[in-house]
Amino acid sequence: MEGVHYQQQLKDGINLYLIKEPKFKTVSLNVFMYRPLDGNTTKNALLPHVLKRGCEGLPDIQAIETFLGERYGASLDVNVVKKGDMQLLHFNSSVISNKYTLKGEGVVGEVLDFLLRLVTAPLTSGGGFREDYFNQEKENLRKLIRARINDKINYSVDRCYEELCQGQPFSRYIYGREEDLEGIDRENLYRYYREMLEKVPVDIFVVGDADEGDIDRILNRPLKIGRGNVSYPRQQKSVPGDNGPREVIERMDINQGKLTMGYTTGVAYGDPDYIPMLVCGSVLGGGPHSKLFNNVREKASLAYYTFARLEKFKGLMLIGSGIEISNYRKAREIIDRQLEDMVRGNIGEYEMEGAKKSLINGILSMKDSQMQMVDFLINKKISGHRMNTDCLISGIEETTVEQVSEMAGRIKPGVVYFLTSIEKTEGRK
Repeated sequence: MEGVHYQQQLKDGINLYLIKEPKFKTVSLNVFMYRPLDGNTTKNALLPHVLKRGCEGLPDIQAIETFLGERYGASLDVNVVKKGDMQLLHFNSSVISNKYTLKGEGVVGEVLDFLLRLVTAPLTSGGGFREDYFNQEKENLRKLIRARINDKINYSVDRCYEELCQGQPFSRYIYGREEDLEGIDRENLYRYYREMLEKVPVDIFVVGDADEGDIDRILNRPLKIGRGNVSYPRQQKSVPGDNGPREVIERMDINQGKLTMGYTTGVAYGDPDYIPMLVCGSVLGGGPHSKLFNNVREKASLAYYTFARLEKFKGLMLIGSGIEISNYRKAREIIDRQLEDMVRGNIGEYEMEGAKKSLINGILSMKDSQMQMVDFLINKKISGHRMNTDCLISGIEETTVEQVSEMAGRIKPGVVYFLTSIEKTEGRK
């Protein structure tokens, strides 16, 4: 795997990857567990937060904070990540490299060992997770799900994807459903987790100024967990619908409308045409060089913000805009016109060069972020593609206007989602 200095299988389906990057003074430690987006999505979202509360040898938050503080203030973060039809449980810590400790202490190995204990030796009581911790984290997740509507831009994006992918795993909200929480207790969540631990794929990424000697306590110690039939969840591209765009109107007490338009592209990460589709998306709405920015936001003054975004694993594209509610029809028409222009090949040199430069700068900047490096490797692994960064950059540089125009022709409308005010929407026919 590109950029990996060392790798080792610790147990069936548990792989450790060391990415040695001396320019970082900290080491990023990451444990990912891969689950399908299915009826257990809410349980999966709850698990990392329950697990972070304690483990073998560190029975509470105070003990964990003391442990991390004594390791030069190492951090601990947990969450879930959505990638196509997968939901990843993520455990992360950032710790100073052993090269910079006062006495050469092996803090990297100690903190990685702690992360693995959180996963393999969680705190339990009476056949389940500790009750007070479980109840607290269950209530926190309930609040998080309810707070989903507070960020109207992300809410609109999620809702558009849900409508576009009805009946598909990808339509599930990353944190699950509040109604599912009622059927989850500390005992059945623990049973689910023990069963999951036997078959869930686990990847461990160590990124920074570290080598095998810094993590030898992990490399040379077998993990005390049983393993069964391990397999990665499957990904599946979305296919175009039979009819034109379906309109979905949702009303809230808001002043600014959120117009979000969902499309299928038929091109997913790792497909032969992925790179020209990437350039196509950037020409359309990837920044100040793009058609949406210049024609919808600047010239027509119809949007406070506007962007186009590819969903690389599902073969989808989404256009989002914040608009005056009365401009709903005008905004739709001018957005449609930008795609039509691209299909006809009306793409300027400034738009092409700006798109390429923006994408290449984004790829090059990955080397300055430990988490972006990890994300790139995970994307490669779950998609099965073999592109490295040099291949991506050369492919972007070689993409032509004709290829971008062809890709624009593959973009098919699926759903128009509009989050509007409680009053009657204006500007609609």
